[in-house]
Amino acid sequence: MSKALAITVDNFQDEVVNAGKPAILDFWATWCPHCKRIAPSYDKIADEYEGKLVVGKVDTDEDPAIAQKYEIEYLPTFVLLDAEGNVLDKVISPANKAAIDEFIQKNLSL
Repeated sequence: MSKALAITVDNFQDEVVNAGKPAILDFWATWCPHCKRIAPSYDKIADEYEGKLVVGKVDTDEDPAIAQKYEIEYLPTFVLLDAEGNVLDKVISPANKAAIDEFIQKNLSL
């Protein structure tokens, strides 16, 4: 089973910007209860979209610069990027895996 990639300032350029495919980033923190609840669903997303979409997680406490870049105000926030790294859309605190799937499908034809 695939897991979401841990995205940091150090690997952001290689794993997201230079990946050549769209990406979804989960901005989360260890102290956030909803972040913990949605994590197993997000790992299923990583499994299902493997090879088509970069599925990453950004710990906002560890890498606040990335969160600032994307103007993250609430956790969890999911940001969808196109293959060039441009923001397509954001969703705050999706309820479940179906909501994440719908968010991806609404913005990308994968």
